[in-house]
Amino acid sequence: MGRAVIDMTKRQGFRGVLFFVVLGIILSNVIRIFGIPLERDTWNMTRFNEFYEEPENTWDCVIIGTSCVDRGWAPPLAWNEYGMTVYNMATGAQPIILVTGLLEEVRKTQDVQLAIVDVRGARLEDLHLPEARIRRVTDAMKYSVNRQKMIKNVLDFSKDFYTREEVRNVRGVEKTGTELDEASLYFPFLKYHSRWETGLDQTDFVKQVTDTKGVFDFDERAFHVKAMEKPELYADVTEELLDIQKEVLDDILEYGEDTDLEILFISTPVFGKKKEQIELNNIIQYLEEKGTAVLNFNTEEKYKETGLDFSTDFYNKYHLNARGAAKFTRYLAGYLNENYDFEDKRGREEYRDWDEAYERYVKFYEEGWK
Repeated sequence: MGRAVIDMTKRQGFRGVLFFVVLGIILSNVIRIFGIPLERDTWNMTRFNEFYEEPENTWDCVIIGTSCVDRGWAPPLAWNEYGMTVYNMATGAQPIILVTGLLEEVRKTQDVQLAIVDVRGARLEDLHLPEARIRRVTDAMKYSVNRQKMIKNVLDFSKDFYTREEVRNVRGVEKTGTELDEASLYFPFLKYHSRWETGLDQTDFVKQVTDTKGVFDFDERAFHVKAMEKPELYADVTEELLDIQKEVLDDILEYGEDTDLEILFISTPVFGKKKEQIELNNIIQYLEEKGTAVLNFNTEEKYKETGLDFSTDFYNKYHLNARGAAKFTRYLAGYLNENYDFEDKRGREEYRDWDEAYERYVKFYEEGWK
């Protein structure tokens, strides 16, 4: 009699566990379908979808930053020339306050020893955090303690940002945007659940991935050309960074030191206005004074070394087109090859997907310019 009761209890317990497992699978798919970012940000979700499917410990390095990096770095090209695997985890106007959390997420599955971080996000204007910029990252991530921690950090930072006297005293800094929808940042389903009323399509039910390892290959802008004059660099103009900007940069440096991760900061080539060009210069100067590795592409020397042409290599003043991206990638990949010890993995079967990504990249590039 006692054994029968025990067996029945075990069966009930098993059924209970099975029920919650099935319920979890159903809810996770419902949340994924109704909780995806807005359609215009699909490529950001796509970037993360592929990241989560990448074989473990196959990356040499990760590059993180704003859309300037997103448009500029072509991983398959670097792979083909040097056999290095440097994946692109940049997103549009990516908040630099999310960098350490993103690195933590990457390093769960990829044993990278170097991270390349775009400094554009440290500009004061980019420390203002509209909700869409946050969601491009956090909505695309899997649920985890790290994701929830990232959201809490960005919410705390946003509240602190607008209470800083040094920020309030700067002309031109937006004073709005402090009211973030905290609950739906943690649970995107609360924001997007009503999408069933406006209609779903096939992309909502099929996980979208990029098959070029992070190349910006989602629309024809990569093949547009906007002719511009070479920008004024204002290299001799110096201004002090705000304390909040220094703190953000110091946090990334401290993360690298605490986790034994090398950090290379870069300033991607842009046609910046006087104010933003000076600010980028001062960010670079601050990092150089801290003794960290920095690569500034907005110098006369780098324009010459990369062969960058402002009349042919941009599709707008901030973003390289596919031609400019190839020049930028070749130079940066060559720099990495000379200064870091990345094993050449070309010809190894387990990296065949990188060969295939390069083949698709070549087709995308050649057909696009036709």
